[in-house]
Amino acid sequence: MADKTPLRFEFDSTTPSSLAEFTSSDTVPLINGGTGVSSLSNFGTSLSATPVLAASISATTVSSTAFTGGSITGDSASATAVSGVTFNGMSYPPPFGYAQLDSDGTGTAALQNLGVGATIASIVSDSDDITWNDTNKNFEVSSAGVYELTSIVLLGVGGTTNVTIKAMKKRGIVTSVENTVDSRVHSSIDPTETTIRAVANCLAADVLYITTVDDNTDVVTAITGSSIMVKRLK
Repeated sequence: MADKTPLRFEFDSTTPSSLAEFTSSDTVPLINGGTGVSSLSNFGTSLSATPVLAASISATTVSSTAFTGGSITGDSASATAVSGVTFNGMSYPPPFGYAQLDSDGTGTAALQNLGVGATIASIVSDSDDITWNDTNKNFEVSSAGVYELTSIVLLGVGGTTNVTIKAMKKRGIVTSVENTVDSRVHSSIDPTETTIRAVANCLAADVLYITTVDDNTDVVTAITGSSIMVKRLK
C-alpha cells in the first residue's frame, strides 16, 4: 500500500470551509497526540522529556556518553548491555582496583607498604581510571573524585606486639593519613586479620596504599591472602 497524505480542515474563522492535505510545514501538537514537529529529524541526537514514563524500557544495547534529563520511571528498565555511560561525571560501572598477596611479604619491624616482598595478583576494571604499581605497592587514580580504600590485613609475628596499620594518600610529595587501626598480634594465634577502610577526596595522580609498622621491635609479616581494594564512589 502506498503512503497517503493525511487531510485536514481549512477553517473560515471558526467554521470548517474545505478539506486540504497536510503540507511539509504542518504539525500536530502534543496535546492532540502528535509530535509537535514536522519531521522526526527535528528530534536531533537526543530525545528528552520530564518525566519519561514507560512500563518497560528495553534494548539490546544502550550506549551514550552521558544522560541528562529529569527522570525515567516505570515498572522496569532493562538492556542486554550498557556501555560508555557517565553519571555525575563518573564512568559506569564504577572503576575499581584490587590487589591480593599470593605469597607472604617481607618481615620487618620498620614501616613499609603492605605487599612489599610478596607476589601480587591485581585486577583493575579500566587502567584509564585506576592502576596498580607493583614496584611501590600502591594504587594510582587517574581522575578526580571520591574513592574508598579498603584493606584486609593478615599479620604474623614472632612474639606479641602491637601493629599500627594506616590507610594512606599521597599527593605529590605530601602524604596524609586517612585512617589508622592498631592491631594486637600474638604468635600463638597469628595470623590476625584486621580490616581498615577510608574514604578520600582525590585528584588525578593521587596515590592510595596501606602501611604497617611494629610498635616495638618484633618482626611483622604480611601473610598470603591480605588484600587492598580501591573503588571510586563519585
